[in-house]
Amino acid sequence: MNLDRLGARKISAADYNHIQRLIAQAKQWRRLDAAVKNLLPPNLRDHVQTACIEEGCLILLTANNMAASRLRMMLPALLPQLRNLNPHITDARTKLVPKPPAPVRENRLHMSEAALAALNDSAQRLQHHPELAEALQNLVRKQRK
Repeated sequence: MNLDRLGARKISAADYNHIQRLIAQAKQWRRLDAAVKNLLPPNLRDHVQTACIEEGCLILLTANNMAASRLRMMLPALLPQLRNLNPHITDARTKLVPKPPAPVRENRLHMSEAALAALNDSAQRLQHHPELAEALQNLVRKQRK
């Protein structure tokens, strides 16, 4: 289904029904993911995500090796509770899907020399507020590098 096409025209009844089924399915997966996470210890919840059910096997994605190995140890004990969440679940397995590293933040702030001179002058005048003066001087030094 082409979603760009949907925005440009009136939605047919068939398209509307299809979208409604997709929304209902997304809600169902969100509920299953939340229920699975409620079965896990709090410190493991942020590292696990429900992926799918393949031939009765619930696939849980983990973000790192530590979470994967801990979850593997817990799955046999959790299986009866997982079966109660969804009758289609007969087994459970974990897959490691590492999160990509966060992009390096780049400072895109560039100040003019006049602004830097004014900040430096302000820092000199704020000797009665040494922490603020030091912060301004650090800002000026970083910008001039």
